[in-house]
Amino acid sequence: MWQLLYNRKVIDLAVQLLMLIVIVSMVFYFAINAAENMGAAGITTGFEFLFDKAGYDISYSLLDYDPRTDSNLDAWLVGSVNTVVFAILAIILTTAMSLLLALMRLSSNWLLSGLAYTLVEYVRNVPILIHIFVWYAAALALPSVKQAISFGEVVFLSNRGLMLPSLECNYLAWESVSLAAMLCLGGWLVRVKLSSKIWRLAAYFMVLVAAFASIEMISITGAVIVYPELRGFNFQGGMVLPPEFLTLLIAVSSYSAAHGSEVVRGSILAVSKGQTEAAQAMGASTHLIMRKVIIPQALRSIIPPMTSVYINVTKAAALGSVIGFMDIMGTIGGSSLNITGQAIECIMIVMVTYTVLNLCLAFLMGRLNRNVQLKER
Repeated sequence: MWQLLYNRKVIDLAVQLLMLIVIVSMVFYFAINAAENMGAAGITTGFEFLFDKAGYDISYSLLDYDPRTDSNLDAWLVGSVNTVVFAILAIILTTAMSLLLALMRLSSNWLLSGLAYTLVEYVRNVPILIHIFVWYAAALALPSVKQAISFGEVVFLSNRGLMLPSLECNYLAWESVSLAAMLCLGGWLVRVKLSSKIWRLAAYFMVLVAAFASIEMISITGAVIVYPELRGFNFQGGMVLPPEFLTLLIAVSSYSAAHGSEVVRGSILAVSKGQTEAAQAMGASTHLIMRKVIIPQALRSIIPPMTSVYINVTKAAALGSVIGFMDIMGTIGGSSLNITGQAIECIMIVMVTYTVLNLCLAFLMGRLNRNVQLKER
């Protein structure tokens, strides 16, 4: 008996059980307290409010949404799609800017190196909310619609956002494109997994067939490219990226790229100089060495820390609510919460949604990281 009291494993297990009991007790206490307070205030609990009419407008929606008929669940779906689209574009832009700033920092040109150093230090040391407010003020200061900045009479930029051409076609064309995308992804995965040359060629053939089939379906269904045209006091046709979306995209991407550039720069410097010297001895140019020798080896140390950068980019979408961008936080965590009063449920939905998105992103980056690691034979 006394030996058990002095056994290290028994002591550790007892401490862990005690901490678990304390944590569970605190959770139950706060849950009961919250339920009593909500009952006293006349607030019902549950998720039935998701099927009630939302009753508020969403300024930017990639899906069909009508506040008079659609529910809070539809508003959550719109906010989720906005968040995912923003995250994808911001991650792409962050990656490109991180690589560009890192190469500028490593340049032998003192002007480029000094400019990149100044930009990185300035952006990193200023809070991201300040960047958002500054870029939003700049977006609102753009010319009005009638004096919009034109890029080849195809793309227009004004204080109402960025007007772009859009592809208009029926649902059959979009379904064929989606199917083709899934087939292309499946073909790529098959190509990666198979070692037989014949099966790899079959995978390539499947990808080509899917691509040509989608193009043919789009042409059959009469898809057309619609360009924005100025009519009266606004543009008609095409698609619009509102200033709130552009502001958040630029601010978050530039802020994240300032951190990501240091990750890329450090990983490039970590590659052995002998690799560069060997490539130079073979007569390779500087650009070829960077593209074929250094960057592929640096990816092994770039991807793990950049995963954290990408996750922070996704979470930064919630900051868009301060300027009116309706993501998950702006819809369920903002308007729906204020109208229904279901604070606990709404915040719980926001937390679960962001958790699922970031876990999916971490899973994909983990798979990519395993693919670029050295395989020992």
